[in-house]
Formats: sequence, structure tokens, C-alpha cells
Amino acid sequence: MCEERLLAEETLFAGRVVTLAKQTVALPTGQTAQREVVHTSGSAGVLARQKNRALFVRQWRAPLQQATLELIAGRIEPGEAGLVTAKRELNEEAGLAAQTWRPLTSFYQAAGFSDARCQLFIATNLAPLDHKRPLDADEAVAKVWLTLPEALAAQAAGTICDAKTMIGILHWQLMEAAHG
Repeated sequence: MCEERLLAEETLFAGRVVTLAKQTVALPTGQTAQREVVHTSGSAGVLARQKNRALFVRQWRAPLQQATLELIAGRIEPGEAGLVTAKRELNEEAGLAAQTWRPLTSFYQAAGFSDARCQLFIATNLAPLDHKRPLDADEAVAKVWLTLPEALAAQAAGTICDAKTMIGILHWQLMEAAHG
């Protein structure tokens, strides 16, 4: 077995979104090693579908220095269920509610150095809300509805480039193939 045992963890930085820690671990060989780990509360994303289109948001991503098209998503607040986050984000970013929700998948975004887990949901039977929640103060998004071929073209062009959106599109393709 190749398991490591955590001996100690020191917090190097604690921010609003991430915590950076230095871990000391015992290796199966008996030696010790250092690990740098990013802890988060995770995120939830939504593949919101209406007829033959899905909803994406265009937003500026500072780490990439580019605008991206992404599935609606947001940070899970500590103690919050992923579905609650997904519903809140669909309200905030699109002013929509969905009658039908189901889990799509979940995955770790960078298992080599982070416990960041994203939960993806599919939302259908969409309807506008009378009372839309405001966007976060530092958030600016524009809604974009795309067909599957348009989403694939945006992915090929590099405008869709994040893992959650690419995984959501893959699931969309699989659903279309199963029904096509």
C-alpha cells in the first residue's frame, strides 16, 4: 500500500476562498516529506438546459487574463450542501430557478495539491424568478445560451477552458448520444 500518514499541518495562509497549509507526512518507506496543500470548501456548478441549449456565463478571469465562457458555479459556503449552492448561483447569475435538479458528477479539481471538489448538477424546466438575488459585489457576468455544437466550438477556440465546464459539456455530449 502506498498510503501516507499525516504527522503535522501548519497553516501558512488563511483567506476567504482558500487556505494554504504545509503538511509533514510519513511515507511508507519510513521517511518524512513535506506537502503543500490548498484547502477549500468546494464549489458547485450547474448545467442549466432549456430545449437544445445550455446556459453559460461570460466573465473575466484574472488568473488567466482572459474572458471565459463557463457553466454557472460558485463557492460552497462552509456547512452548505452543494445543491443549495447550485440553486443560489443559478438565481444570482441568471435570475432563474429550475423545477428539476439532479446530480451530474463530482470531481477533484487538482488532486495533487488541493482538496477542492466540484459538484456538478443538471437543471431543467427553467423559469425566470420574480426576486433575483444580486450578484456578488466583485462579480460581473453576461448570460450566453449555446447549442452543443456552439459550446464545442467555444471549447476548441479556448474560450471554454475550465475543467467544470469541459466536464459538463462532456456529460451533455453523452446525454445527447444516449438519446440520439
